[in-house]
Formats: sequence, C-alpha cells, structure tokens
Amino acid sequence: MCNSWHLKGQKATTRIAGREGHLDLGEPDHGFNLDGPLQRPLRLLRFNDATPTSPMVMGKAGAYVRNDDLVINYGGNGVLPFHLQIYWGRRSYPTSVECNGLEWTLAMQTESLDCRSQFATSTTGFGAQELLYLPTSDAQQATVIESTSTLCNAASTGCILVRLDEFSYLELIHPQDFISAEVVWNGEESNFSINRTIFDCSLEKGVIVRARLFGLCVPRDNDVEILRTAYQAFKARELPLTT
Repeated sequence: MCNSWHLKGQKATTRIAGREGHLDLGEPDHGFNLDGPLQRPLRLLRFNDATPTSPMVMGKAGAYVRNDDLVINYGGNGVLPFHLQIYWGRRSYPTSVECNGLEWTLAMQTESLDCRSQFATSTTGFGAQELLYLPTSDAQQATVIESTSTLCNAASTGCILVRLDEFSYLELIHPQDFISAEVVWNGEESNFSINRTIFDCSLEKGVIVRARLFGLCVPRDNDVEILRTAYQAFKARELPLTT
C-alpha cells in the first residue's frame, strides 16, 4: 500500500510540508491546492491554455500511483492537440525533514505527422511579501523582483523565490527546459502569479519531449541558500524515464 498519494476517483491528495494538498484531475486549471491554518491557498502547476474535462484513458486508467509518483495522462480525443503525461513526484529537501516539495516531469507527444505545440502553466497565491529570482550572471545571489517582470533564459535561471506568510515557496525549472516566465506581483494586495511557457516546439509523430520543474516549501530562514543549493542539485539530476 502506498501512503504517498491517495487517489479516489478524480481527487488526489497528499501532504506537503505538514499540510494537506489536493488536486482535482478533471480541473487542471485549478492546480494543486496547498493551504494551512494561516496560509492562504497556493495553487501549483495550473494549466493556463488548456482545460481538459477529464484525464484521457490510456491503458486501464487515466491516473495511477506508483511509489512516490502520481501519474496523470491528459490529451487526445480533441481535448488537447497532443498527449500530455505529468509525473507528480513527492520530494524532500533536505532529506532529513518531512517531504516538502513536488517535482514535476511533463512529457508531450503527438499522433500527428507534425504539430506545433505550445503549453503554459502558472503558480498563483496570496500573502507574498517579497519575490526574488536567480540570475544567470551570478547564481549565488538572488535579485529582488520589484514589479511585474518577464524573465528570459538569457538573463535568468528561471528559479523564483516567493516569501509568504508562513514559509517560502521556491519554484525551479531545469535550465535545459527554461524558455521564459512572467512574474506578476501586486504588492498592495500581495497576490502573485508565475506564468511559464513550458513547451513551444514543433512536435513530430512518435517524438517525446520532456520538461522538469521543482516546487519546494521551506522555512524563511536561509531560503536563498536553499534555493541556490537546490538549483545546483536539480541541474545535476538525470532526466527520469517516463512511460
């Protein structure tokens, strides 16, 4: 029996950093919702430009749990112009504390001979007190995001730190997969969004393209140091195989 994810019908739940999070497989525009007694909801990996009504059935099921991974298949049948498989992997950082993060591996393929595929996601929330990012020129220092900004791979690693009411949320993307990100922050109302272009490519039949992101909830103390070291470790990890 797997205790990492609990999957019942269209609902998937798990605990991250001592909080219960939940995902409605049929409403990916809502993302993974994580909240706590004081923390207002944080919604991770929301679909921006495609909202399937339900996961596509591939094999026996559209979703299943394998070890620490929740695997969901979307697309096809006119819902998306491509097949999209997402591995939701529970991860710990550092390994001595309770699981406090999610690693996402997105895999896309098409049955068309040639398909121009674009896909975007977002993370949204409230209670943001400060936002920072790691520049490519000096990944040892974090730069404050003063207002709505567009980050590109020429100047940014794509790794973002959001200081919230109870903890800091870190969102990393593998440097091989980073295209661009728009960070929107309303300081007066403290709401924010991280809008990412994950895929923007010409997809040929039978070819699978993948991208990886990593979301972490960590204590406010030493959050920049954790972001730096987590980024270096994430860069070094090999791309996991998906099926």
